[in-house]
Amino acid sequence: MSYSSTDFADDVLNNLVNLGLVSDADVPDNDPQSQANLVIRSIIETTGGAAAARTFFAELLDELESLSAVAEEYGASTLVQLMYLQSAILKGTHFEIYPSEAERLAFLKALQSGERWWKHISILPVNG
Repeated sequence: MSYSSTDFADDVLNNLVNLGLVSDADVPDNDPQSQANLVIRSIIETTGGAAAARTFFAELLDELESLSAVAEEYGASTLVQLMYLQSAILKGTHFEIYPSEAERLAFLKALQSGERWWKHISILPVNG
């Protein structure tokens, strides 16, 4: 028995589902064009987020030289927020912080892509 293009498509989609990159419910039945679009979008989102997260980390270390320097200068809680930010960049999402935390992260805006990274931060209202 030969391996068909349908077999190939099924294997690709099943692997994306197994990796958690797409939901089984999102895989359209009997629609190769929609399936291809889903696969392409998944690949772009996955690789784009990883590249962006690497760039963020490189820019951060270029500016501050080490993670221990971040902790020494801005405190351990700021270092934790930076890890949450990197995760949000990787996933293409955002995370929420309080205004006081945003003040401590303001140095990010001076990074080469600072405004790009700041889009992954959502500042909570002062009154909660």
